[in-house]
Amino acid sequence: MTGKRAFAETPAYVVLLGISGLWGAVSSGYPLYTRVFGGVLGALCAGFLIVELVKRRRKRVAAGP
Repeated sequence: MTGKRAFAETPAYVVLLGISGLWGAVSSGYPLYTRVFGGVLGALCAGFLIVELVKRRRKRVAAGP
C-alpha cells in the first residue's frame, strides 16, 4: 500500500513551478536576473517532467499487460 503523498511531491507541483518560472521569464516587468532565473527554472522543470514520464512508461512496459 502506498502512503499519501504531499502535493509538493507530485508532478503537478513541478508543472506549477515550471509555469510560474516561465511566466516570470516572459514578463517584461521583471528585471533581467529574475527573467533568466525563471527561464532556467522552467527549463529544469520541463526536463524533470520528461524524465519522470519516461520512468513511468518504462515501469508500465516492464510490468506487462
